[in-house]
Amino acid sequence: MIEALTSRINDFIVLNSGEKIYPRELEDFYTKAAPVKEMCVFTVSGMQGIVKSKVLWGIIQPNLDSFREFGEVNLRLVLQERFDNASMDLPIYKRLKGFTVTLEDLPLISVGKINRNEIKKIYEPRVIAGIEGSLPVRSKPSSDDLLLKESVIGKRILHCLKEQSGIKRPIILEDSLELDLDIDSLGRIELTSGLESAFSADIKVETVSKAFSVKELIWGITEALRGAKEIPLEDRGVVIGEDYWKEHLNVSPKEETLQMIELTTGYFAWLFRFLFTVVDFLILKIFFNVKAEGAENVPKEGAYILYGNHTSFLDGPAIGACLPRRPVFQIFYFVFGPYFFRPFIKNRVLRNFVKMGRFIPFDFSTHFLDALRSCHYVLKNGKGLCFFPEGLRSTNGEIGEFKKGFGVLAQVTGAMLVPVAIDGAHEAWPSTAKYPKIHPIRVKFGKPLNPEDLQKEGVVMGTQDPYEAICLAARKALIELKGRLSDKN
Repeated sequence: MIEALTSRINDFIVLNSGEKIYPRELEDFYTKAAPVKEMCVFTVSGMQGIVKSKVLWGIIQPNLDSFREFGEVNLRLVLQERFDNASMDLPIYKRLKGFTVTLEDLPLISVGKINRNEIKKIYEPRVIAGIEGSLPVRSKPSSDDLLLKESVIGKRILHCLKEQSGIKRPIILEDSLELDLDIDSLGRIELTSGLESAFSADIKVETVSKAFSVKELIWGITEALRGAKEIPLEDRGVVIGEDYWKEHLNVSPKEETLQMIELTTGYFAWLFRFLFTVVDFLILKIFFNVKAEGAENVPKEGAYILYGNHTSFLDGPAIGACLPRRPVFQIFYFVFGPYFFRPFIKNRVLRNFVKMGRFIPFDFSTHFLDALRSCHYVLKNGKGLCFFPEGLRSTNGEIGEFKKGFGVLAQVTGAMLVPVAIDGAHEAWPSTAKYPKIHPIRVKFGKPLNPEDLQKEGVVMGTQDPYEAICLAARKALIELKGRLSDKN
């Protein structure tokens, strides 16, 4: 009787605005839109110190098998991208304001029925405190876990993780590589090299990519070492050091990737880009009154990277519509290809579209390294590249943190960096809207920046990592450029 009464009470929740939210309805909606195994929606009170506030929040246990199937490693980024796209079909008051990813099983009342009260009790304080990752260990590790952790393989892996993550506390088996140790796509590549050096064995990036927790990593490496070949000293590969990424990116992209990169502009490719540019310009001019400033700052030849703020579907087209004539036919675009859209590789029409449009698709999976090598390849051949360092579109219009891959590419290639501030695109078509609306868009190209100078500036700003230093200083330059453009408008 009590359980039935509690169930009825929890059938809906009431927001501050008075609207009723049915958690199961939202859970079913988001679970269908993303690789989610289990989910619980509830309201969090007291966010940002506002006691009476009620924020709609989700606790997500991802479907790791789906992530492994598509080679995805960055749980939060994939879920964020899928949730943002799905939310366009929901009224604003029904959209999640945020979510917490956990690898732990959610507490159940019975088979298939989550214990909402217990989940809220466990996670609400962590949400308010901004804590994500593994829960505090409440019981002693099992004998099997102790054997795993104290094994020779386990100790070496834990040492590698400690070295790379820089974490001070003891690493536990339940730690998430991404959420607790902050090891992303690039970090897994570096981790693979560290493990190869530690075990003097050939270890594949795919083996590391299939692991989401420390325990899974130890299991996976233990299994991989059984059939791994020992690497002779002279063939140990790339050692993590000052030239680590330079040696990694100097490797040519895969053959199938090279076939989709067209460095010369043939007649049909030229015609395609001409028509594409004309249509792009007309749409942006007629509906969004796009205007450009500083287009003369875009280099007419040589390697360079245009990098801009990313808040809208219209950012790339807006830049393309504002480019001078010569660069528009030379530039390549580094574009996000969601994990569920890889069939273009097998589709001849789409392959030609990607090739003639000079798109370099990337995702945050095991394909990320090949995409970076493709960018390195076109830059080394004296071409331009359009790159959004935030990775995914910002949902609030603010310029987010830059991904390390941007700094790696800039430092290794030495290409000049041209900041591009875009104003109005977020208002015209934000990532949370299904359709665009008419709103003026302004694009301002800043003066080219030398990555060496940015690296020195970034070090002064407080980081010793050369790639992070470039990201920090480049982001600062873009924020300042965006500020000047916004003030003018």
